[in-house]
Amino acid sequence: MAIKAIIFDCFGVLVTSARVALKNDYPKFVRQIDDLDHQADYGLITRQQFNEGLSSLIGLTPVQIESRYWGGSVRVESSMKWLLDLKKSGKYKIAMLSNVGKGFFNSYFTPTEQKELFDAVVLSSDVDMAKPEIGIYQLTADKLGVKLSECVMIDDTYLNIDAAKAAGMQGVWFISTGQAIHDLNKVLKAENA
Repeated sequence: MAIKAIIFDCFGVLVTSARVALKNDYPKFVRQIDDLDHQADYGLITRQQFNEGLSSLIGLTPVQIESRYWGGSVRVESSMKWLLDLKKSGKYKIAMLSNVGKGFFNSYFTPTEQKELFDAVVLSSDVDMAKPEIGIYQLTADKLGVKLSECVMIDDTYLNIDAAKAAGMQGVWFISTGQAIHDLNKVLKAENA
C-alpha cells in the first residue's frame, strides 16, 4: 500500500531536546524529571508548574530553567528543510505528533506556521493520550484522513517507533537527519513500488 502521510515527532527530530540536556546535566534526578515530563505530556501540569517542580529538584530558579533549557532548544535546520521539501513535493500529508506539555509547542511553531507546515497537529497534552499509546497513532491517521498503513512515523525514541509499527504504521527511528532521510527513502521506495 502506498504511503500517503509522514508524521514527525517534535523534540529530538525537528527541535533539539531540552529534556535530554536536563537528564544529562542531572543524572541522579532522571526518574523525577521523567515523572514531571509525563505529567506535562498529559496536560496535568502547566509549563510553569513543570519549571517549578524542576526548580525544587535541581536548585535553579524557574527563570534560569526557562532560559538555560527551554530557551536553548532550537529548530534543527536540516530537519526543517527536509520537512519543507516533503511538504512542497505535494506527495504526502505531513503531521506533527508530539508528547508535549501545554505551552511548549507554541514556543517553536506559531499557529500560522503550524497551519502552513502541517496537515494535522496532535499534541499529547491536548488529547489526553501520549506515545506509545496505540490510540494516539490512530487519532493522527484519522485527522489526516488516511489509514494507519499509509503512514510513516519519524521519532527519536525507539519505543515510539515500535508502537507505531504495532499500530500498523511504518517507522523511521531518527538518529540524525541524513540517516533518517536515507531510511525514509528506503521505506517510500519499498512501499510505493
